Amino acid sequence: MTRFEERSVVDGQRVLSVAGEVDLAVVDELVQRARACLADADGLRLELGGVSFIDSSGLGALVLVREEATAAGKSLSLVDVPESMSRLLQLTGLQDAFDIRAAQA
Repeated sequence: MTRFEERSVVDGQRVLSVAGEVDLAVVDELVQRARACLADADGLRLELGGVSFIDSSGLGALVLVREEATAAGKSLSLVDVPESMSRLLQLTGLQDAFDIRAAQA
């Protein structure tokens, strides 16, 4: 089961933590929640440390959210990206398309 948790941070950013599998079954919810976060914030930090699996539809959802954030003049950061997802981003050539950050202390 995939879990989502939303919260605000001081600098006008919203945080959306994702845990579990990000696949075709949950990408619509991921995109919907990301859009809602971006609607009332200057940017979005997607915390992905709890993601155990991501497939091509999940990657596509991340690209869509990035494109929508950019079009709206807002930021998107991927935070605490698991090693398996990092490898997938490298294999697909997407690692430079995202602002990827280490886990926040």
